[in-house]
Amino acid sequence: MRKTRVSLGTFLAIITLFVFFGAWGIFHVWTRNLAIDLGYKLSAQQALNERLSSENKALRLEISTLKNSGRLEDIAKNTLGLHVPRSDQVMYVWLDE
Repeated sequence: MRKTRVSLGTFLAIITLFVFFGAWGIFHVWTRNLAIDLGYKLSAQQALNERLSSENKALRLEISTLKNSGRLEDIAKNTLGLHVPRSDQVMYVWLDE
């Protein structure tokens, strides 16, 4: 059997290539993992945005229901015992601008 000797320069070139491709592989896996993680975070934020938008719509509807003039008039008359003022009870205030 005949043994061949590899020169030091060739050996270093092969080691350098292995190190380069190893580092490139690790970098590639890291960036893919980072992209997937950001995708999950984006999806979670979009779900939160949709939930908050839905809650906002529900609260706006509740506000408009609570501001209903018929409801307020009913509360004023029946719960608070208020009544429509007579004309002599009305006082007008004018602002000088």
